[in-house]
Amino acid sequence: MALCCLFMALMLLPNIAPAAPASGLPVSARTLSGEELVRIGEIHDVQNHFPEALTYYDQALASFRAQKQRKGQAVALTKIASIFERQGRRQEAAVQVRQALTLFSKTPDSPLHAEALFLSGRISVWLGNREEAAGLFERAKERYRRSQNVQALGAVRIQSGLLNVSDGSSDRGLVELQQVLDEARFRRDQDQTLAALVALGDANWILDRSEVASGHYQQSVVLLEQRPEIATEARVRIRLAALSGVTRREEEGIESAKRAVTLYQSLRDVSGEAAAWTLLASLHQAIGHAPEGEEALRHALAIYRQQAVVVHPVRSATPPATSPMGSR
Repeated sequence: MALCCLFMALMLLPNIAPAAPASGLPVSARTLSGEELVRIGEIHDVQNHFPEALTYYDQALASFRAQKQRKGQAVALTKIASIFERQGRRQEAAVQVRQALTLFSKTPDSPLHAEALFLSGRISVWLGNREEAAGLFERAKERYRRSQNVQALGAVRIQSGLLNVSDGSSDRGLVELQQVLDEARFRRDQDQTLAALVALGDANWILDRSEVASGHYQQSVVLLEQRPEIATEARVRIRLAALSGVTRREEEGIESAKRAVTLYQSLRDVSGEAAAWTLLASLHQAIGHAPEGEEALRHALAIYRQQAVVVHPVRSATPPATSPMGSR
């Protein structure tokens, strides 16, 4: 159970992209309006070209500030905060999104106001401000209800439901998650159906309901076979593998762990791959497959050693980088 809890804590963490400094803006783009700069930034953003996106969002923010456009500033700050969140720079993201919310409160309704509230709620959870997060989620839900943005509302309700479950209001949280799942199925929204199934698996795992959690993850796998999503499948497979030791399905868990290894290799996610190899070793050892367990452990140790050799000296020899946008 201790091993499963460890893997649950590790694998619920989102993948963190490394931070990178913004590059210079092309001369031909320096006369664009703030709105145009935001749109170009969004093109880079959806491709995960974070340095380029941050460059354009930063220039958009400067343009909006020069023109004293509060709404534009709030939009640019929210976009920057969103990237910082995905890079794991949550303290910086919190600063940006708080400024955005202050500006949104002084402007007419904007569709991005709800997104900023949702983003701020997620960051608050990570920073341990759970009561604040619950309030932000409720405010985001209210705005999405008013705008009738059903899918965005469902996304907030999933996070709100998980927060309730982890904070002791399990019945309330499970009801909310089940409602999101039922509504997504009714709309034939497969993306949100998948998200709700995974969330229900996570919620039941938190509540130590291993069989129920495993069932939700299995349903997720069936859906992923119809609509492949490598990153999501990797996370679900490693959850199933970790639970298999509790549900006494080690053979099935071994197959899930092997699949997770392959998926993380495709994603070039060495941390995920190392975790999958470690879990695979544990499962082999649990059923007496000593040679296979040792082989899997060798793979995991090789990755951990490589990370120790490559990463640690760089961190010790290089001073912390200062973000060009850290002073906002």
